[in-house]
Amino acid sequence: MTPTIQIIFASMSGRNRALAGHLQAQLASRAQTVITEISQADVFELPKADAVIVISYTYHDGDLPDEAQDFFEDLKEVDLNRTKFAVLGSSSKKHLHFGRAVDYLTIQLNSSNGEQVADSVKIDQDPDADDLARVDQLAQRVLKSVED
Repeated sequence: MTPTIQIIFASMSGRNRALAGHLQAQLASRAQTVITEISQADVFELPKADAVIVISYTYHDGDLPDEAQDFFEDLKEVDLNRTKFAVLGSSSKKHLHFGRAVDYLTIQLNSSNGEQVADSVKIDQDPDADDLARVDQLAQRVLKSVED
């Protein structure tokens, strides 16, 4: 049976939307993927997927984006029932707290009884070749976790 992977993203500049598309391309041959903008995502549906990948930028000096606030708050109310997940996102190393939204989401997904299957990936501004290689590794770890 083909695994289902939900890709949820928050994007202001388009970077994370592009990362969602890149991930979908990496996963398409071995999984059914659905991409959803974070403000449209239903946290209570996440346990139905075999895995979830959340992509978020960090706003200002370490905040979650406004459009991710409801998603984050709803995570506090759901039991992910060991749903496999990974988190990545863009930020700026010029900020005081580089990539903190990625940290907040990772912590909350773990607290909601999710199963983290790949190290979180933080990207400074636009992804370079090394960043995309780390994103591809994340994709492979997520795939491996749902195929085992």
